[in-house]
Amino acid sequence: MAETPTARLWAFDILSPGKIARQPWPSPHGGRFIAGSAAYQRFDSLGVEANGNICVATLFSTGISVIAPDGATAHVALPDPYTTNLCFGGPDLTTAYITQSQSGQLLRMLWPREGLALAYSA
Repeated sequence: MAETPTARLWAFDILSPGKIARQPWPSPHGGRFIAGSAAYQRFDSLGVEANGNICVATLFSTGISVIAPDGATAHVALPDPYTTNLCFGGPDLTTAYITQSQSGQLLRMLWPREGLALAYSA
């Protein structure tokens, strides 16, 4: 889960449909802390790559923050300061569809790694 105001990522173990395991206090909402940003930015929606990287739309730093399972980070710069969402598609899931809210654009770009498909698709 991306926590927008604090730019933190949290994980929850799924027990069954609609049920999650919660961590004890001091976890503020039961999530397991994954990563956070020291810069002034905000995390919005996210997608996950097949290798486990979390790709999160990042407000104010103009792009996508990529957080690897080992904690390494990378950044994909985009032109709009309000990148709000992304998902992966195409036959090999290497096409990223990215929304940019200041310009109102939907970008389609080749992504360097395979993403995971959405749980539900049309």
